[in-house]
Amino acid sequence: MKKILLTIVVAMMATWCAQAQNIPAGIRMEIGDSERDKSEYSLFSYKDEDGTFGYYLGLGRVTDFVKIFRDDITSASFADIRETCICLGSTYDEAMTTLQALLDLYDKDEDTTLEVSGRASTGSERLGEPNTSTCVVKKKPLGGKRLLFIFKSGKHEAHTYLPKSVVKELRTDLKFDKKLHPKQHR
Repeated sequence: MKKILLTIVVAMMATWCAQAQNIPAGIRMEIGDSERDKSEYSLFSYKDEDGTFGYYLGLGRVTDFVKIFRDDITSASFADIRETCICLGSTYDEAMTTLQALLDLYDKDEDTTLEVSGRASTGSERLGEPNTSTCVVKKKPLGGKRLLFIFKSGKHEAHTYLPKSVVKELRTDLKFDKKLHPKQHR
């Protein structure tokens, strides 16, 4: 029984790996994700319709307006999701360099500001027009630092904090993904 199960798992992994090497245009290929304090972060690759390839860090913010939880009915919620995606580069090495540069920002003085390029999310797994976000180094209430990203979302300005632990986690995910899919990473 174990041999059959192992054979099925290996066959599924081989099929998945073969499919992962042909990245379709207009679809996010998730590499890793993390969630902290109702903020969602993701690291993914994306290929545009014109063949342009890039790595992105998704800085999502979910605000729950109403939550309904009852035992006798299905739970439901209404949420507002706003996200901008920071461009990390078009190659694996550029993405790793950008993630290291983000980690280096945590050692900078408070209120150090940096403009970063990225793209807005359309909410349908596609990326929209290029945009610029402002990254500011901020102190945590109980010590340490975090990065504050401020970006336009519709007619409003949205923001999200990026903890250092998330950047480290996503960098590890990228390294692991390269080992799994060496041909996919350029």
